[in-house]
Amino acid sequence: MDSPISQLAAKRPRSDSAANESLPSPEYIRSAPWFEDGNVILEVERVRFKVYMGILAANSVIFRDMFAVARADKGDDVEGCPVVHLEDNPKQLAYVLDALHDSRKWIEDNDEGKPMPLTILAAFLRIGRKYEIDHIRKKAIQRLAVAFPTELGKCRDTFRQGYAKSISLRHTAGDLLLLINIIRENELLVHLPMAFLKCITRDLKDPKDPAHMSLFFPSLGIQQPILAYKDIELCVKASRTILRLQITDLFSWTQTFYVHGCGSNVCAERRRQLALPLFNPNPNAEHLFYTFNNWNSSWSTRFCQECDTFNRKKFAEAQQKLFDMLPSMFQLPEWDDLRTKWSSVRFQNLRKHSNLTRLPVIYAPGFYPVTNI
Repeated sequence: MDSPISQLAAKRPRSDSAANESLPSPEYIRSAPWFEDGNVILEVERVRFKVYMGILAANSVIFRDMFAVARADKGDDVEGCPVVHLEDNPKQLAYVLDALHDSRKWIEDNDEGKPMPLTILAAFLRIGRKYEIDHIRKKAIQRLAVAFPTELGKCRDTFRQGYAKSISLRHTAGDLLLLINIIRENELLVHLPMAFLKCITRDLKDPKDPAHMSLFFPSLGIQQPILAYKDIELCVKASRTILRLQITDLFSWTQTFYVHGCGSNVCAERRRQLALPLFNPNPNAEHLFYTFNNWNSSWSTRFCQECDTFNRKKFAEAQQKLFDMLPSMFQLPEWDDLRTKWSSVRFQNLRKHSNLTRLPVIYAPGFYPVTNI
């Protein structure tokens, strides 16, 4: 059964020739949350929510000021309640109102083990930012931080567990493009490098697989969010750079002829055996997963202690180098700048030092409009 909001399009006023004589009154949709004893009605795109003024005012200084104006204005009342008109997406507003009036929905810590749908993440970020509902926005940012880490150790954990097993966000492969745009819109650029890498990994899955669908170059007739051409170009170049650095840096230890202290004739042969599959001329997603995954214990087999120590050291150093380079592959600042200026820290600092009731909207470099969800 469709929700009241989804039925809205089917309930439009009559527009035939008789409309000039007697226009019907606008038809409004009651949508959850709707509390019979609520004391304020929020209206957006002819969708109405009846909620509690005190709860919203306690969570948002923006709502508090709006309600003060509504009480002073003494405009139209509905069911004895003032009506406050908003300009938001009704579905997104409903998600946030639900969470504010029922703390069991996405707010409590025990919800952290449940994947958050992308639609709710977007709502929490957008509505949370607009109305300065900090704890709502923080919950969404925490999910992004788990899904797209900014530290090498946590990045390794993500690759080890596999993206498909992530408990942070629930989304499809096509949603990755929306996520990138949502991250840009909310100036959380610190999570972009890993989001881009996830897109690249998804796009390199076996093209011979009938179920394979390129995120960047979809087949004709396939509807999906569109990523800016500049971002697509960056992803293509980054994938080539990463695969090249795997040969020159990450697995350079397989091309080492001699390690000081090695007394085994087997190690050189073992290196040649490992190099063949690692340097496959047709790389796929599996090769990219090597980039930030943990050392594979099978790689240590048949190596002497000196060679195994050398190999692990070279692998770890190359991983750190690649991770440090990752933001620059997508024309982003270095990790330290991203963490300081383009993360939730920046948002908190703006709030702390601003004398304004509402923060100015300053879009991040390379911002692209987000496809509606």
